[in-house]
Amino acid sequence: MKKRSAIIIGFIIAVIRFLWVQDKKIVTSFHTFKSERVSSSFDGFRMTQVSDFHNMYIGKDARILLKKVRETKPDVILVTGDVIDRRTPNEMRSLKFLQDLTEIAPTYYVTGNHEAYYRKFEDFYRKVLMTDVTSVCENDAYVYRGDDYIKISGVHDVRVFGDDTNLNLYDEYALYLEDRLSEIEDKLTVLLAHRPDLIHMYSEYDVDMIFSGHAHGGQFRVPFIGGLYAPDQGVLPKYTEGVHEMNGSKMYISRGLGNSRFPWRLFNKPELVVVDLKREV
Repeated sequence: MKKRSAIIIGFIIAVIRFLWVQDKKIVTSFHTFKSERVSSSFDGFRMTQVSDFHNMYIGKDARILLKKVRETKPDVILVTGDVIDRRTPNEMRSLKFLQDLTEIAPTYYVTGNHEAYYRKFEDFYRKVLMTDVTSVCENDAYVYRGDDYIKISGVHDVRVFGDDTNLNLYDEYALYLEDRLSEIEDKLTVLLAHRPDLIHMYSEYDVDMIFSGHAHGGQFRVPFIGGLYAPDQGVLPKYTEGVHEMNGSKMYISRGLGNSRFPWRLFNKPELVVVDLKREV
């Protein structure tokens, strides 16, 4: 009996450790964006994406995560929504995390669906604007190197405009995208947009790069199959991680960091995404 009990206890400990590693061990994925649109001034420029924080606890004051971000040595940090979790909101933790990011590099932000569904959304968003983070949901930002620059645009998550009871939701969102993104830019343009499944809408405009999250990598990943489920995409979703392209726009999808409804990940470790710009001649 003692031997059987020891085996069972050992098995339980091994499973718990495995799940903890799957859920908390942050990995960093590196990519290179090559284009003639990358000017010589921005050759080697590095962008680090942070997505779907969900006010997670990962060390006191998120120090483990911040250390991982700092180690990427970013020129800018891109936050693509869901810094808070609407079911278990911890505003103080999320806001402090955003502010701490700005001490590493200039930080740009857009909302996710969890901000939109949070009952104190307007108050929380006002507090975000009081940090040193730059929201690009309503206005573009320009990052300069000398006289040269790149443009960082962003859009609110579609749920800011209502839920599925709003029968005109996507028509209203299309008008919002037209207002935000219709300007033609002769410089490299980066778009922050929380949900990847709307790439067909984003890529109608003059954007070179799109950074998204939302899908949590499909939550549980199976070799040769990929993610099993993602919000707004359902079972066996197409857009859960990696790099995708449509209409000349290249989209980078982060598997995100925290969790929401599903408490665990499987073969789907939390992820930071790093993209280096490379001039192609």
